[in-house]
Amino acid sequence: MARPNNLGFIVRPGRPHPLWCGRPACTWAVAVFAVLAAGLSVAGAQETPTPFGAVVEVRRILTEVRVVNFDGSPVLGLGPSDFRVKVGGERAEVRSVQWIPSTAEAAEASSTETTDPPSTVHHPVKPEGRLIVVLFQTDFAMHRSRTIGLVRMAPRASEFVAGLGPGDKVAVLVYTSHLQLRADFTDDHEAIAEMLTPNEVLRGRVEPPAASAPSLGEHLDADDAKNAASMADALELIGEALKPIPGTKSLVFFGYALGRMSAGNRVTIDDGYRRAMEALSAARTSVFSLDVTDADYHSLALGLRTIAADTGGFYVKTHLFPDTAMKKLVRVISSYYELEIIPPPDLDDEYRINVSVDRPRTDIYVRQDHASPNVW
Repeated sequence: MARPNNLGFIVRPGRPHPLWCGRPACTWAVAVFAVLAAGLSVAGAQETPTPFGAVVEVRRILTEVRVVNFDGSPVLGLGPSDFRVKVGGERAEVRSVQWIPSTAEAAEASSTETTDPPSTVHHPVKPEGRLIVVLFQTDFAMHRSRTIGLVRMAPRASEFVAGLGPGDKVAVLVYTSHLQLRADFTDDHEAIAEMLTPNEVLRGRVEPPAASAPSLGEHLDADDAKNAASMADALELIGEALKPIPGTKSLVFFGYALGRMSAGNRVTIDDGYRRAMEALSAARTSVFSLDVTDADYHSLALGLRTIAADTGGFYVKTHLFPDTAMKKLVRVISSYYELEIIPPPDLDDEYRINVSVDRPRTDIYVRQDHASPNVW
């Protein structure tokens, strides 16, 4: 295992320059330097010189973090000194913070905020256009508590799409016994809104509007979609299809279950959850789980909660206050912070990122690179 040299760098002689480690959230900054002296001396001790042409690798983690108030409105004006981060249970350095507004309203609100230090928190002039995937999970057996939820939330999903900004693009998928792409990414919000009725979500007979780049369908194999035997399989396919598309995405998931009941009234899921979560995270996609089940509590909500927490989204029930849930969604996805983190050395292959800020009554949503280790 490589160890840091006296300068604090991890030195791997002769290794090719790794420019990408396979995850959108994790890159390697590479610098090549030559040691001209025959040796280095620290406090009189002779050390082996760094070989000519050695590769110095400094690992960094990039992830999206949303810091919001209790109502979902974003907390603005945070800089590197405001974030306390642990990676794998150890303190990590926050190298830089960039705040990204995704709506015109968020960009306008930022103009009234001050940042400290201003040089490390950048406010883009224009809001970032969003890529939003709306996913409905429908019950083939038409269970009453789930069907009522679908009827309740489909019109609200329509209103949500109708209210998106001109730079936003939206796609629609439905999962019943297999995954169906009902509409590829498009900026025709009005046409998509007309598709999101309870009857149309169940039947899928309306012709979708013309797609616009980027294309989700280009990367979603139709045969694989038909063979998706579980919700986890469907989410994995969605994550893999979103990977080649640059930028952050939001998956608005109107569902009722992820996992299945097993003996002893326990919720279980196979390794498909891990694959699904890590595919979505690698695609920089946060899942916002809106539980449509018409009940105060149900065991299958565990999977919905977990996929949201692992990908930097949130879970909310919709049976009592559906409009409040949708308003929170609108506020939360209006912006995010992008953190550049320098993790501790000798980091394990799998790790958790924990973020806190010194602000009262705030919620923090962090996109993880790896699935929760102790859930399933």
